Amino acid sequence: MPSFYRTASSGAATILFLLGCSGGRGGTSDGGTAPADSAGSESPVEKEFLPTLGSPDDYAAMASSGEVKYLTTVHDQGGTLPDGASCIFQNTRRYSWHLQFLQSLPMYAGLSFDGYTVLVTRKASRRLWAGGLKTWPTVAHPISQKPGIISFSIYGESGSVDLAAITAVYAKLSVCAPFAPDLLVFVPDTSELEALIRQYGPQLIASGVPCLLPSDLTHNTAFLPHANGEGYGTLRIVPKGTSPGDYGPREVVIVESAPNDISIVAGLITENPQNALGHVNLRLGEKHIPNVTVPGIYGAAWAQILDGYLVHIVVAADTFVLEPATLSDAEAFWAAHHPQVRSPIANLAVVTLTSFADLGAPNADAFGVKSANLAELYHVLPATNRNDGFAIPFARYQAFMRDNGLDAVVAGLAVDPRMRTDVSYKRAALKDLRRRIKDTAFPASLLAELVTVIRSTLGESALGQRLRFRSSTNVEDLDSFTGAGLYDSKTGCYADEVDGDQAGPSLCLGSQERVSLEGQIAARRAEKAAHPDRIWLAAIIDDLEQDLTEEKPLTAAIRKVWASLWNEQAFDEREYYGIDHRLAQMGIAVTLSFVNEKASAVAVTNLHVDDGLPLYRLNSQAGTESVVEPEDPTSVAELLTFRRAQDPPVAADIRVLVYSNLVAAGAMVWPDSALQEASRVLFLLQDHFASQVYPSISPLRLDVELKLTDESKVVVKQVRPYISQSGNP
Repeated sequence: MPSFYRTASSGAATILFLLGCSGGRGGTSDGGTAPADSAGSESPVEKEFLPTLGSPDDYAAMASSGEVKYLTTVHDQGGTLPDGASCIFQNTRRYSWHLQFLQSLPMYAGLSFDGYTVLVTRKASRRLWAGGLKTWPTVAHPISQKPGIISFSIYGESGSVDLAAITAVYAKLSVCAPFAPDLLVFVPDTSELEALIRQYGPQLIASGVPCLLPSDLTHNTAFLPHANGEGYGTLRIVPKGTSPGDYGPREVVIVESAPNDISIVAGLITENPQNALGHVNLRLGEKHIPNVTVPGIYGAAWAQILDGYLVHIVVAADTFVLEPATLSDAEAFWAAHHPQVRSPIANLAVVTLTSFADLGAPNADAFGVKSANLAELYHVLPATNRNDGFAIPFARYQAFMRDNGLDAVVAGLAVDPRMRTDVSYKRAALKDLRRRIKDTAFPASLLAELVTVIRSTLGESALGQRLRFRSSTNVEDLDSFTGAGLYDSKTGCYADEVDGDQAGPSLCLGSQERVSLEGQIAARRAEKAAHPDRIWLAAIIDDLEQDLTEEKPLTAAIRKVWASLWNEQAFDEREYYGIDHRLAQMGIAVTLSFVNEKASAVAVTNLHVDDGLPLYRLNSQAGTESVVEPEDPTSVAELLTFRRAQDPPVAADIRVLVYSNLVAAGAMVWPDSALQEASRVLFLLQDHFASQVYPSISPLRLDVELKLTDESKVVVKQVRPYISQSGNP
């Protein structure tokens, strides 16, 4: 059974952390076994009391709402407890009051309230000490300064508790609660005792008896909720300096920094702050999967104790709960919270590659929402702000899979029970399917059609330029589900396709970009030499070197995007929502690739946080570093907000909440003129999509990706409905 810490943050916020649970450790990811209750012995929760608290499980078994009540004998008064015990920790779940508990014991069956007062609270006649224990996970111990304490109180009439009493009770509890003697701290619960500690607290501490004031309990208790929700899963603590590995929807993960990608989990806890608009954050938020930052969580003993145990996690604006759980509670929750979305729609009758100029939002059924919304922008935005291109429909992916027998592979995996019970099998099967898609010959007729459409939509020069092939499936960018970060976008070059060799570098690599890549590689290598602990730099350097040295054939890029429909995270996401994998289809949006951009940004529009003007939030980063999937976890994106003023509609009340660490101190990522242009674009999109594309969503908030190009143009890269649990910025 669970054992937990409870504390309050500033204001009315409540934090609940737990220490451990009975039933042992357990859990494999993705539907594996969870901890089972121990067999063959009485569970501690069934007991009326315990004479000692020997473990966190014991504490949990006796606790209610995080508090345990104790009774201990006053040695020189001859107090009596069952079996000659020196201490009693009552089952607070069954008995809220000491008197109730005492009356349940044969020796005190007829005890009245007045008798209780004489026995416990009156100094002259007291034979038993009584009080409560409560856990506070982030409060620093006044002697060791380590986070996490268990406070204890002492009940008594006025003048009945003095320094000698505090010292005596501390000594008794330190023996009777051997799992936590270094965590016990006296905290007064009356104004009279508070005055005593204010005067004599330093003296007590000097004598080895730790004490704090009630106001000290609200220090260092901050947590930052990112996605509100509730879940059950086995707690997994990822070692510092490493990325999350094989985790699934029945695991709660503690990790140093939010990863760029993670399979669906039951909950996510990070030590470092997260990017509010990162893909992982958005994906968890739209599913109401709890996600929270807890500074210092790796240094907290209470979290380490829970590692490997089945836990219950709750995150809300003012509440954080992390507690051990029983398998029966978890299974009931899982059964009651299995989400459902509508079946994916795919119009496979449309086979023609089509320019954005000839498409719009109504064509999402054949090309995917991402392509359809990019096409919608073509008809709404000025030419300088849009990202022109064309779309490859679902039907071409479907034909590729059918003609090569890969649709039969998909059909088999969709009904294979091992895909839901064996993580290793699932991973290997999906990897093999992706490999087969990438290695299968590309249809010559489709390549010829691509060349024709590239010429007609992007111009002859585009055959020698880098093109961006972006996933546009029928299971992403929906009004109730974004699917953000599930699928891959790739860069391809037609010139590399027809150069007759496989040797790099890419023929689409321009001299300016080459110089930029060489500079970035040199800077990252120098950083790695100076900071060998920054393990993420190796992957960044490897990616940069690939961009500098490798070919990027167009057909390879398309097959990689198609294959990404079978990424493990994407499969898990569809599984989570009960989506039939056989109905998933992949379209592709094709545009010119951005090179050496000055900034990237993700905006959320039309936030109604108060009675004032609508708020717009802009998360931005300088250069080519991604906002939603930063390769460097030390990069800090700029976060600013502005209001939508009217007559004329301009950005007003601009406030920078967080500055980027990739620009000069105090400088903004967006020049003022570019910021005003971006705001005008966002206002235009908000009005158009609210009235013409998503009239059923009210109020509509959009998630918009923007680029500030090398030529200082503000270009919209993507627009989708913003899925959130509230309008809070």
